[in-house]
Amino acid sequence: MITACPECDTLVEIDSIESQKRAVCPNCRCVLCHVQGHQNQLVQAFSFSALLFLFASLFPDFISYTQHGITQVVSLWQALILLAEHYSYFLAGLFAFTILVMPVAVCSLLLLAHTEYWQIINAHNARHLAKLLSALKPLNLTDIFLVAVLVSAFKLMSFAELEMGLGFWAYILFVLCFIEALSLFDHEYMWRNQTQCNRHLVEPKNLSSTLKRCKVCGFLGEGEKCERCYAKLKYRNSQSTQKSLAWMLTSVVLLIPANFLPIMDTISLGLHTPATIFSGVQVLWEAGSYPVATLIFLASICIPIAKALLLSYLLVRVKKPKDPITATKVYRLLEFIGRWSMIDVFVVIILVSLVQLGTVLNVEPEIGIVFFTLMVLCQIAAVNSFDPRLLWDKNNQ
Repeated sequence: MITACPECDTLVEIDSIESQKRAVCPNCRCVLCHVQGHQNQLVQAFSFSALLFLFASLFPDFISYTQHGITQVVSLWQALILLAEHYSYFLAGLFAFTILVMPVAVCSLLLLAHTEYWQIINAHNARHLAKLLSALKPLNLTDIFLVAVLVSAFKLMSFAELEMGLGFWAYILFVLCFIEALSLFDHEYMWRNQTQCNRHLVEPKNLSSTLKRCKVCGFLGEGEKCERCYAKLKYRNSQSTQKSLAWMLTSVVLLIPANFLPIMDTISLGLHTPATIFSGVQVLWEAGSYPVATLIFLASICIPIAKALLLSYLLVRVKKPKDPITATKVYRLLEFIGRWSMIDVFVVIILVSLVQLGTVLNVEPEIGIVFFTLMVLCQIAAVNSFDPRLLWDKNNQ
């Protein structure tokens, strides 16, 4: 079997993928496949368990808090409805996508891809389902949301007495099962089990520089369309650096109002306390919550600035190729840290949707959180628009 590394485009020949537990690119050390004999059963089990725990976390009590003798008990579903009805459809949509739409869609697709029905589905439908799964996987923010819940709990401790309900513990179990299902999922293994797509497939026998890797199924071909899933074959993503640069510059512009405008307003006994990102970090630090203050400072202030600088470095390395191994490591770091900037967005969403005690204690969103959310989304788009194979083109010539 001949395959191509998705990050450096190096062509690699594997004698038998079924006998390989882990195949690694010799250039950039990217994992090409990790096949396990009991993989199907494990992915099915963890995906199904994740769905069960997710629905079990929506309606039971998620968190309860008490201040001045007034107790409020809120579930995740009630928090979502409250956010949509009284505050922001934008934040409510982001909340619903993170905790419900994306996990349900991914778990359903994982279950489908590891059943017998996947083997007989036609290539056209398989292509669209696989593209949907590939697009949704990088948007997994469930673990970030869970950390944001804990950060919100630390913030609330200075105002009220807290108690976590059954919904909270069910959500923890959901996150653990969901992450494990994603870690066991292997894209290449899924496509090799697609009978309809592989029935008349002839794999290339020789390594050639003219082979192009399909962005949907990973198959190597030389024509205009992939022979396995019929997607269009492109040697490189068109205008990758221009799109990445445009998204990055947009995020830098949005970073200014995101840091200087208030992101939320805490109302306690009629007293309004608007807070920016930095002032929120300062309050947590002065209150003695040093780990939480450090986490928010790194995720919401340091990481956006670091991402802009690191992405600029990658764009320079494309124009002036040098040390592609280091540049590839920087790209992987950007992929990993990019999601963590969303933690402050989720903290505001959680506090706004959960803390509603009228004039006693109330949290309302401010315009700064919209700019901050758009900034984070632009940075994620900038990284996803960048084609890491460009870093290796001169090295592979």
